[in-house]
Order: sequence, then C-alpha cells, then structure tokens
Amino acid sequence: MAFDEDSLARRYNLTNFRVRSSTQIASRTAAVISNLTQQTTDSEKSVIVILAADAKVASKLISVVEIVKRDLVSKGLKCFQYNALSSQIVEVPRESKKKKGGGGGEDSPPGDDGADGEEGDEFQTMADPMGATKKRNTPFMTIYLSCVAVKELRAVYG
Repeated sequence: MAFDEDSLARRYNLTNFRVRSSTQIASRTAAVISNLTQQTTDSEKSVIVILAADAKVASKLISVVEIVKRDLVSKGLKCFQYNALSSQIVEVPRESKKKKGGGGGEDSPPGDDGADGEEGDEFQTMADPMGATKKRNTPFMTIYLSCVAVKELRAVYG
C-alpha cells in the first residue's frame, strides 16, 4: 500500500474483512453494517471497515459495499468510501503442454495416430525445468468505509 495502516490504527478502530467466492453477501453486509453503526454509540475512536477482494470476486465486493451504503443512507447516516486498487503476486499452476502429434490430421483415417505402429513409450519425458507453478501479478481491490471523513485516505485514494 502507499501509506502506513499503523498510523490509521492509532486514530481509528480498523476492522478487516476479506470477501471470497464462498462469502455470503447477506452475512458480510450485516457484519459491516453492525461495525459501522456501533461507532455512533462509541465516542472514543471512529470505525473504518476495510473490505478486500481478489479480481475474480470484485463484483461481489462491490455488491456488498453498495448494499451497505444504501442501508446506511436509509438510516440517515453518512458513508465515506475510499477505493484502492493494487496488485499482489500469486502462484498459479502451470498448464500442461499438449503433445504435438506427428500425424492424425484431418486427412488421416480414423484411428490412425500417426505413430505407424510404434508405441512411442521408448522416450522418457523430462520434468518441467520451470517448475509446477508460475507467478502472476493479479489485481487486488480494497475498499475503506467510514461514517466520518478520513483525511489520510482522501489524500492517498481520493
């Protein structure tokens, strides 16, 4: 991240939630709303709810945030949203390479694999020198929700 969350933790109560593909929207929404509305009774520190998700489930994250904002507005509370888009390195399994046959094309008779009667087991396959996984830089979305304006987040994320 572009800023230090420890400085935020000193001034605000931070609550982290991770949205995954198995996360139920209703349960996550209820948890976020309960955390944001508890700050009206607590006068010590304001609450900032941090919601994070991978790119594959960003649509679910956005749905949760929009439902929370709609519910807070219906209760007469203001809601401030700060969006952060970053990336993280994830290890992804490599796809197995398909064998390129020496025949078996469209003009070959059915059942002919182009091996001309040979089994093809006389060659041993070599292990992949690159490894079983590859590293990919994948997008990661973080949304900060608060009922008060946060100057630090506004300066970084707008």
